[in-house]
Amino acid sequence: MENMFQKIGNSQNIIFLLGVIIYGICLFTITDIALMFFVTYVIACALNPLVDKLEKKCNRNVAAAIVFGGFIGGLLLMFLPIIIIGGSELAHLAAQYPQYVDKVEDFIMNSPVVQEFAKSGGLIESITSISKGGLYLFVALIFTYFLIVDRDKILNAIMRFFPKNSRERMREIFLISEQKLSSFVSGQFIASASVGIIVLVGLLLLGVDSAVILGCVSAVLDIVPIVGPAIALVVCIAVTYKLGWTIVILVTAIFLFAQFAENNFVKPYVFGKFMDLHPIVIYIFLFVCAKYFGAVGAIFAPAIAADACVLIEELYLKSMDE
Repeated sequence: MENMFQKIGNSQNIIFLLGVIIYGICLFTITDIALMFFVTYVIACALNPLVDKLEKKCNRNVAAAIVFGGFIGGLLLMFLPIIIIGGSELAHLAAQYPQYVDKVEDFIMNSPVVQEFAKSGGLIESITSISKGGLYLFVALIFTYFLIVDRDKILNAIMRFFPKNSRERMREIFLISEQKLSSFVSGQFIASASVGIIVLVGLLLLGVDSAVILGCVSAVLDIVPIVGPAIALVVCIAVTYKLGWTIVILVTAIFLFAQFAENNFVKPYVFGKFMDLHPIVIYIFLFVCAKYFGAVGAIFAPAIAADACVLIEELYLKSMDE
């Protein structure tokens, strides 16, 4: 009995418990900042393997700049076609159906929500929120870059908070966590891309003019669990309803097939292979994170689940088994 209490009360478990308490307090008191740092950490974990490979051929600062620049460029290339194609298709739709544009404009301007929004100074609040979001994005990008460039320095500094005989073990746990989070990004990208490709191919076979934009929108919105696919389906139906109810039914069938294929074939294989997480664990974290942390928490719920499982397994369960 005494040995059991000694194992439970060893330094690793005590530090783990204190870390969980501190992080939980941060999540529920400064939720937006805590999530921002976690998101940047996940992105840094996803980019670090590329930087490590490129570092063999050049300086780490140069390697980090190249990979980080490629990441920013990839984001721009991903969203730029959506903006361009979407803008041109919206202009085409406005030219074909000007009466609908006028009706929508009148409805928006005369809406009680818009009138109340104008009276309550909502514009100023919106500008403030947008500015705050832009500042968070700017800080997140800087933080991500330094996490990549100075990963070893930051890791060594963190290791100093642990006893000397535990530092190598904690470093190993950190690397396992980094690998899991990197696998989450890869798995999420593959799963979302599969939905976009299925929707794109299906709409092209139906001869829908907006196939490219709808495929891209479906892939991007698929990142947000449950809500994102529902919004994407509504957008697909809204764009294709003018082609007739037969096309609408077929588009809905294609979209449902894409979601069925992703949830029953792609995600179980990808997340099971890359992250070794049971779907029940992911869904539990999905509901909890969505309730307390909103859309961002829902998006990164599998990453939070993976990180939590790694910490529990490596710091607590293995110590109890030993």
